[in-house]
Amino acid sequence: MNDSLKIDLHTHSNQSDGALSPQALVERAHQAGINVLALTDHDSIAGIEAAAEAARAVGMSLVPGVEISTAWRAQAIHVLGLWIDPTSPALQGALAAQAERRKERMRTICGRLSKARLPGEALLRAVSGIPGVATRTHLAQAMVDEGVVERTDEAFRKYLGKGKCGHVAVDWPGLAEGIAWITAAGGVAVLAHPCRYGLSAGARRRFLTDFVTAGGKGIEVLSGGNSLQHLESCTRMAETHGLLGSVGSDFHSPQFAWNPIGRSLKLPDCITPIWRGRLP
Repeated sequence: MNDSLKIDLHTHSNQSDGALSPQALVERAHQAGINVLALTDHDSIAGIEAAAEAARAVGMSLVPGVEISTAWRAQAIHVLGLWIDPTSPALQGALAAQAERRKERMRTICGRLSKARLPGEALLRAVSGIPGVATRTHLAQAMVDEGVVERTDEAFRKYLGKGKCGHVAVDWPGLAEGIAWITAAGGVAVLAHPCRYGLSAGARRRFLTDFVTAGGKGIEVLSGGNSLQHLESCTRMAETHGLLGSVGSDFHSPQFAWNPIGRSLKLPDCITPIWRGRLP
């Protein structure tokens, strides 16, 4: 593989909670000099075909991907599926079930907001018109648009965060089940942003052991917002558990200037890249 390639294997379009269309996302990545891009929308593969067509037009390699919501011991865990086959019937069926989980959650949240004398029905109508499946990010923005809050972070802090009136936990599928979907679709399972989960050191070791046992192959050593401390921690996780390394900005929107697409994504030399043998 050419070491000069610029790679970003974790991005989102408006088919989940990203701001840009798949085509606009690819164009932005192209302008940033990215050669290899993965579209990894939350529990959705709806944007892959459009992104792949746009990537071909500019000579970019598009890695078909998805970010699957799973659970491990009641902790929500996100697993990237890279190099998946979007036509896999097993994956398509699984993601349809995930979409229903998300829709039911949104209906429940808005119902709770209505009971709290907020415009829950109007908020539900607003998020029902988005291109993809509505997420809490969309709902937070709708709350800004409706004048409920001034900023999206205020929506989470006051209403949508854990312990607040609009917080609704989801019964996500187990970690092993989510990884099995990825494997059945010919993909590679990669743990997304490993430092974001509230796990103790001991729980993290047990979790990573279960992740590998279930068929997990890689870990994001570099992801959006990583500090040097996070890089060192993720590097140790990869080395200790024999995991391949991945890199991804977790780009969502140009508004988040602190996290541009393709930001400073270079693996340490001691880590074997997840893409080795998969790229020209």
